[in-house]
Amino acid sequence: MTDPAHDRLPRLLVTGVGVWTPGFPSAPAWIAGEADPEVVRASGRILDRMNRRRASALGRALVDAAAEAMEAGGVDPATVPTVVGSALGEVETMIGLLDQMWRRHEPASPAAFTMSVHNAASGLLSISTKNRGFTTSIAADDDTPAAALFEAIGLAHASGGPVVVTCGDGEVPGAFVAEAERFGLLAVALALAPDDGRTNGCARIVGPSRGGTPHVPTDLPRALATHPQVGLLDLADAVLRGREGRVRLDRGRGAGWCVDVVPLEDG
Repeated sequence: MTDPAHDRLPRLLVTGVGVWTPGFPSAPAWIAGEADPEVVRASGRILDRMNRRRASALGRALVDAAAEAMEAGGVDPATVPTVVGSALGEVETMIGLLDQMWRRHEPASPAAFTMSVHNAASGLLSISTKNRGFTTSIAADDDTPAAALFEAIGLAHASGGPVVVTCGDGEVPGAFVAEAERFGLLAVALALAPDDGRTNGCARIVGPSRGGTPHVPTDLPRALATHPQVGLLDLADAVLRGREGRVRLDRGRGAGWCVDVVPLEDG
């Protein structure tokens, strides 16, 4: 029997996926499952030379994941609206600035300050691609993937066009969190489009909603399993592997938002 409440949930098509984490510089590399030990730094390839030099390790990873999803989804980087989610943002740069000002009593670097703000990666991406579309940055701790998807739903339905969601966080400095809560660098991106019959996709996602029984996620090393953006990685993983079912967007660490994934054979 069809659930009327489920039928009223938002629907989007996934048209492209991007992944960047050390050892895995792309979605195909992630699915292949064999880490390349030489992949330790994202390229920031879509950035212009000056902004590539300014970008942090997190910023380069975010734009690499976004660029991959844009290319796979066939969207125009100069016009597509973008949502960039990060629980902590440029925390390493921020802590460095605070040390500089309050421990070493040195003047703060204006260049470092520019790159310490939460929307640094969003700005670099927009500037380098000359993007004329809407862009926003979101922080909601372990619920950042869900919050970013909610934002994307509104943008996709308001504009009738594609949206790119990118979520990521960098390796956290040791003094900032307890050892058991530390995580590594991860960035994941999805190119999304309204499910209006005009666009082909590789999967349909329904939600977010709460309740139900999500499938058991892929085993991951602790550096990723405890990551605040791991829910978007679980969603990307399900889409890339053609899995059908409910995916929880927080691995039990947030409010419990989930999406249902339906693979599309003609995607």
